[in-house]
Order: sequence, then structure tokens, then C-alpha cells
Amino acid sequence: MMSNTVKNIIVRVVKNRMAAGEAFEEIIKSYLRLTKDEIKEIKEEL
Repeated sequence: MMSNTVKNIIVRVVKNRMAAGEAFEEIIKSYLRLTKDEIKEIKEEL
């Protein structure tokens, strides 16, 4: 389980990369250690 601080950082990075035109699915592939539940949490924050 990741801490809220780590989740918030990842969410901010994902938002910035999506704003630059990258797709969520491509971005999230670079975070190999995330579980499916963690990915779901991040997606819900977007």
C-alpha cells in the first residue's frame, strides 16, 4: 500500500504527462511496482 504522499506525487506527475499529450495507459506502464488497486486509486484521483 502506498502512502498518500507518494500517491499525490504520482497523480501530479500523471496529470502533467497527460497534459503533455501522453495516454494514461502508457504513463502507468512506467510504474512497474504499482498494484491494480493502486492504479485504480490513481485513476480515481484524475
